Amino acid sequence: MQPIEESHRKAKACMLFEGVEESIVLELLRTYALPQRFCKGEVIYCPQHYKKSLGILVRGQAVVQKECGVLLNILGEGQCFGAAALFVPQDRYVTTVRAKTDCEILFLSMADMQDILLQNPVIAFNYIRFLSGRIQFLNRKIDSFTAPDAQQALLSFLRQQPDGKCSGISMVKLSEILNIGRTSLYRAAEQLEQCGKIKREGKTIQLMPEVPYSPKER
Repeated sequence: MQPIEESHRKAKACMLFEGVEESIVLELLRTYALPQRFCKGEVIYCPQHYKKSLGILVRGQAVVQKECGVLLNILGEGQCFGAAALFVPQDRYVTTVRAKTDCEILFLSMADMQDILLQNPVIAFNYIRFLSGRIQFLNRKIDSFTAPDAQQALLSFLRQQPDGKCSGISMVKLSEILNIGRTSLYRAAEQLEQCGKIKREGKTIQLMPEVPYSPKER
């Protein structure tokens, strides 16, 4: 485990502490944060294993997935998880957070977060802003599952992936995730690749950057 002071400084990058003096952040973390280490592949949170604490990743990477295997996010140093579930009555977590590499995480319990938010209006505002962003993210996810055709469904799905890339998922599995027939998905992927909107290599599908339209001068 890395020195605790270094962990605290890395946690300073978390969106919660944007605009807050470093000395205040470090003092809060010294008072409340509990460090924990996880090995590569280990489950951090899942529907059956969850504690009401906000986690801040300070070393390594973690993946966030739905139970069906849909990749929602890849977390890096300074990013957090558990914010949306912290103050709700349900005890069941709705996603699985798994260590992509060896990880170190600082946990802030629900009671401690309540104290922090009440004492620090800037942190409270950052917390609300973060939750608002999550709502927008989930709305875009819903759009990807209600797309009118296979091409739009695949494009919408890729736009929600980190860096527009889907890796390690077979086309068969992807068809299940998107609720699209395999033949339709293969055809959509071929058509999108032919027109340069995606690039495929093995089990990796990369969304290509869109070229902005600029009308020719007459």
